[in-house]
Amino acid sequence: MFGHVHHALLRIAICLIVTLGGTTLAAQQAPINSGETGGHCRFNLQNQWAGPYKAYIDPSTAAQCDETGKRDQNSGATFAPVACPAPGRVGTCAKPDASVLYDDGEVSSIEVDCGFQGGTWKAGS
Repeated sequence: MFGHVHHALLRIAICLIVTLGGTTLAAQQAPINSGETGGHCRFNLQNQWAGPYKAYIDPSTAAQCDETGKRDQNSGATFAPVACPAPGRVGTCAKPDASVLYDDGEVSSIEVDCGFQGGTWKAGS
């Protein structure tokens, strides 16, 4: 009986070593595509209720930016692997996962839309 317990414990120890070693190695490796680590997405926001507005999503990945450009009547989505430049904003809708920054548009309408999206509105840069 002791042999089975010893063998089971040995198997568990080997699994832990392999798992933890793989996790450490993965944490040390650089991302394959830096565009997937985050940046911002500039696009023309338009849907049946709003727009067109020049807007940014920060943070965003290249894949998320591509998807944003295809949503509703949005267009011109361009990804950049750096943080979004902030000067000259009409305002920002901060949401738990990302912020939407607006370069233009009617502030009162954008603020109401931000509230419907579960965001917090901040006027200006």
